[in-house]
Amino acid sequence: MRIGVLLTPGFLEAEAALVLEVARLLGWEGFTLARGRTALEGSAGAVWTPRYTFAARPEMDVLVIPGGSQMSKLGRDAEHQDWLSEVWDGLRAVFAGANGVLFLWEAGQVSGQVTAHPIAEEALARTALERSREPYRWQGKVCTTRGYLALAGALLDWAGFAEEARAHLGLGS
Repeated sequence: MRIGVLLTPGFLEAEAALVLEVARLLGWEGFTLARGRTALEGSAGAVWTPRYTFAARPEMDVLVIPGGSQMSKLGRDAEHQDWLSEVWDGLRAVFAGANGVLFLWEAGQVSGQVTAHPIAEEALARTALERSREPYRWQGKVCTTRGYLALAGALLDWAGFAEEARAHLGLGS
């Protein structure tokens, strides 16, 4: 199984790192990707260089969109929309972090009831989306989450992974 983690300007490093750790625990190939190979500064100031670009990425089964500061703007970006359309049918699952749902909303991939972190409350109020209070919520192959540990928990639940991994990440049962 291959899991791609989309890096965007101002991405939440904690979510990206946690997902890569989950991939490692699952024995999956985890990698980062972005529009280009230039280094991106995360919300906490760490600088990451994506392993792959949109054009040079391997096939992936799962896409994770960590939250970030520019989710709505990037969801409207033609290059991001074209890339998402190109990979969409080949994905088994798509997981959105804290406010990653805003990216998917702008790209036309979610509607109705979604879950997001409280940081997205104001932005969600400007959409036609209804906010659920659940830690995560499925809509087809899209899983919107409250982010952070809820994102990791949703991924582990989807994978049907053992309690040892949940305990390792501090998720309990």
